[in-house]
Amino acid sequence: MAKNNDKTQRYYPGIKTACLAMLALLFLLACVLLRGDGGEILGGEDAAAGAGGHGFYYENLALMPGVEVTADSVENDSFLPQLAADGKKNAGAGRWSSANEAGAPEHWLQFSFPQEQSFAFVSLYWERLNVLGFVIEVSRDGEHWTQAALWEGTPETNEQHVVLDNQAQGRFLRLRTTAVSDTEENQYLYYQNVSLLEMEVYAQAPVSWCLQVPEIRIAEDGSRFLPLPEAPAGYEIRLLGSDYEEIIDEDGTVYPTLEEKVVTVGYRISQGDKYEDSPSYYVTVPPSVFTDNPESPADNAEASVDNAEASVVNDRPRLSPEVSEWKGGAGFFPPGDAKRIVMQADREAELRQPALDLQESWKKLSGEELTVVSGEEASLQTGDIYLGFAGKEMGLKEEGYWLDIRPGTMVLRAEKLQGLIWATVTAADLLENAGEGIPCGTIRDYPRYSVRGFHIDIGRRMVSLETLKQIVLTLSEHKMNNLGVHLNDNEILSTSGKNDSIPNAFTAYAGFRLESGLKNSRGEGITSQDGSLTREEWKELTRFAAEKGVQVLPEIDTPAHSLALTRIFPEYALADEPDNVDQLDLGKKGTVDLVQKLWKEYLEGEDPVFEAGGLVHIGMDEYFADGEDYRSFANDMISMIQESGRTVRMWGSLSRLPGRTQVASENVQMQIWNMEWADPQDMYGEGFTIINSLNSSLYIIPGGGYDRLDLEALKQWEPNLFAAGTQAEMLPAYSGRMAGAVYCLWNDTIGSLDTGVTEEGILERFLEPLPLLSGKLW
Repeated sequence: MAKNNDKTQRYYPGIKTACLAMLALLFLLACVLLRGDGGEILGGEDAAAGAGGHGFYYENLALMPGVEVTADSVENDSFLPQLAADGKKNAGAGRWSSANEAGAPEHWLQFSFPQEQSFAFVSLYWERLNVLGFVIEVSRDGEHWTQAALWEGTPETNEQHVVLDNQAQGRFLRLRTTAVSDTEENQYLYYQNVSLLEMEVYAQAPVSWCLQVPEIRIAEDGSRFLPLPEAPAGYEIRLLGSDYEEIIDEDGTVYPTLEEKVVTVGYRISQGDKYEDSPSYYVTVPPSVFTDNPESPADNAEASVDNAEASVVNDRPRLSPEVSEWKGGAGFFPPGDAKRIVMQADREAELRQPALDLQESWKKLSGEELTVVSGEEASLQTGDIYLGFAGKEMGLKEEGYWLDIRPGTMVLRAEKLQGLIWATVTAADLLENAGEGIPCGTIRDYPRYSVRGFHIDIGRRMVSLETLKQIVLTLSEHKMNNLGVHLNDNEILSTSGKNDSIPNAFTAYAGFRLESGLKNSRGEGITSQDGSLTREEWKELTRFAAEKGVQVLPEIDTPAHSLALTRIFPEYALADEPDNVDQLDLGKKGTVDLVQKLWKEYLEGEDPVFEAGGLVHIGMDEYFADGEDYRSFANDMISMIQESGRTVRMWGSLSRLPGRTQVASENVQMQIWNMEWADPQDMYGEGFTIINSLNSSLYIIPGGGYDRLDLEALKQWEPNLFAAGTQAEMLPAYSGRMAGAVYCLWNDTIGSLDTGVTEEGILERFLEPLPLLSGKLW
């Protein structure tokens, strides 16, 4: 079965009737007008994801001539009710704000129409998220009211969309709040009023909000698939994706599953070049019914479980992160009985490193040294642990794996090497928690998000290669696949005590931690003398991490945070004031060439320092000069990196640096660290792949304002939710462009801010949130 996602919208029993009526109205009366750019775009999790800009136009009834907007009260004359129906809904726009009265949470905003209207859909744009409940009511005479929708609880995002219970008729429609928060959080205790930027009213719900998602079906060959919902005549529909492509693929294929799973999917409705993306829908996927075909790996695993059904079935093992699917068997695999690790005979070269890693883990945890050999699964002996590759029909994709634990053998399979690495990590984790033995059963495991990582600043404070390797190992143990290394930075100039003059500001501490041949005309180089990595050490770290399933990505941060460059090449510094000497002047001829010359040191050559075909981070945060120069520079850097065959990641700053130049977004990853510098919805709408690194939830500054991550808050955190203070936005989990999250550690507390945090203290702060975050992302 399927249902809508109520994270951004509460759905009601009357939705099917309302949506069917709306579809009839929509197409029989041609009430939907197609429009290219502009208009009110309400598609999909545009509401929660800013995916609009190409959709269908729906008339906002609240902006019709003759509509009167009134309220029970106002905070003052600057917050009149009419401002909630002026077509402006961005932060900072005019808004209605009710009286601020403690203990009086009930307030109302009312629309009076010249003639009777049909109402089906309402969009609310809250200025802050202190409302705990409301009703939407409709009346024919302004005195007798009928409830059309009920909301209980806090809206999860500031942009909220409500499908009314049934299509309602009347001349009056009102929003009536029933409760507001009285917590100290965000000072809501002192702001007991209701504040609304905009309220939009529609006679029909968007097409994408009215889909009837079919149930999973079985084809004649026994395979499973998810049919597309029926599209209205003249329209096309396609599946955009799911949050678990290892269960429901983009073509609708449903892969074999061990357990019932709930998957989030999304659709695109289109007509010509106009389209509308849907909100999230939940689809319940039942466990597979396996056949007796002995050639099927899944069937062999199923048989090993079923043969023991008369005995006690083992509970799901407690691992970090928790496995995605489990089917318990009976009995145990005794670690002491293990004898050999058997690599698939024709794939030894690929499998040797994970086999050796598993061999090392097994000896460390059990004291038993296993022999590594090659062989076939059909010839396994008691005590064998088999590593092999699976076919695409199992749907394991890039990182998924299948682990079948039997009383005498263990079988690990994956479609790709990355998945087999994670399978060996799980095998070691099972061994570490074995007790009387490793519980028999079958695991089918895979991640929800493709980017799961940690980012560390070694520019301000050097961290040893040994510590970086320890971080890699720990990330791998938790199936986290990204380590970003911030290679250059400097003291925060405004707090350095050296910003009394431009010459003195240039003396602030700065670090560049990777061996470089870039020098000025005096022979002075940028590489730090108090600690840095050689080119060979960087390549060693990259290779080591890749063997553990972790991708290391280097970050050279420009055009800001660049004092390591500007003090050696002051002619390219912005230097219009002391606090800006660490910023490159992108308007000066030669600045871009300087940065690209530095990058080419690491990108080019037969054995490049930065991995060929890999991922690199070009920085790009907190620039304070011209937005057009910044945007052009971004395009120059993206073009150079992509032409080298690598993928670009960058910090989000475009919302604070507006301009006419469109920054290239295709295959570009953007780390969102601050919602004012880069609005997540807007950046998603522009086509970037989004990574959550929001400072309010994912920044660690040892000894500083974010000394440790708030573990209690993280229990409520979701990777696709961007929340800071009174603002919250959500991106669709079904989209591959909502890639995941990376938490960050910044060594801001150096120089005048030094708090004496050691390398051990850095590791401690890195480790604390890791199990919780890995569980959220996997």
